[in-house]
Amino acid sequence: MVDFKGVQLKIGPFYVYSLTMMLGMLTAILTIYYFWRREKYSFEKLAILIFIALPTALIGARIYFIIQQAIEGNWSTVKRFWAIWEGGLSIQGGVITATICCVMYIIFSKSKEKIDLKKAFTIILPAVLIGQAIGRWGNFANHEVYGQVMSESSLAFKILPPIIRQHMYIDKAYRLPLFLYESIANLIAYILIVWVLNFFNWLRPGTTAGIYLIYYGILRSGMEPLRDGSYGIYKVISAFYIIVGLIFVVMCEFVIKLNYNVYKIPLYKNEKTHKYFYFLVYEPKQKHSYVVKSNDKKILNKQAQEIQVVNNSSNIDAK
Repeated sequence: MVDFKGVQLKIGPFYVYSLTMMLGMLTAILTIYYFWRREKYSFEKLAILIFIALPTALIGARIYFIIQQAIEGNWSTVKRFWAIWEGGLSIQGGVITATICCVMYIIFSKSKEKIDLKKAFTIILPAVLIGQAIGRWGNFANHEVYGQVMSESSLAFKILPPIIRQHMYIDKAYRLPLFLYESIANLIAYILIVWVLNFFNWLRPGTTAGIYLIYYGILRSGMEPLRDGSYGIYKVISAFYIIVGLIFVVMCEFVIKLNYNVYKIPLYKNEKTHKYFYFLVYEPKQKHSYVVKSNDKKILNKQAQEIQVVNNSSNIDAK
């Protein structure tokens, strides 16, 4: 039986860990781009945010990991702080660092195009889930983020695909594939938060960002004690996620005054479906109308249609 402790899988000269990180980032960016475009924000602004977020996320993720290793006294890892391909990126650290940097840019940017900060949170933060779901397979490639010993008679051992079961033989014992559990949990949350709540905009801007923080904080709080070698710093960060997420949800959904006009935009051309199939658009009240171009075939017919205003009784024409 091959013991995969410390083994790092490669495809040719490339580490699988690095490839999964890049694929996860790319998928998250494509998700963000879809909703960014739906909000009619410019690609230039998004490109700047990506240019800020990617390097700061990697730097922040590595710094948090190195801090955790220093706390644990693993000085051999600390001395090789640059060896990212060997594993060792704190997802929470990357998200926190990149978020702070992007928020500073949005707040202090002197560009004429203003980005709604709550909408930016809603679009960007939950999309990180798909990057995390894919990125966890990098932990599989590096044979890390695994749990306690798994009995060969257990249900988990029996239902695991042979390739995963084989690679979970680490340090002379089969281990629980925590990376797999978290990957699946993140994928489910990504579908529900991004492609249900965000797609239909059922909640106010900023709320789903808080839901993401609460969800991932709870997930990591539950997973961390199961890890082989649990780290206290991640428990603290998870608690921080939950607290900040709760503040986000309460403030965005219940406390902050709704300073938007809210419109229903039908998903399909057939008028019979408009009552049931639509998404909501939140437009700042200082803008007096929401203009939908008639050549946008994915949203409306070429002919002008009536768009219902949700937060007041007035109607506007879509042109």
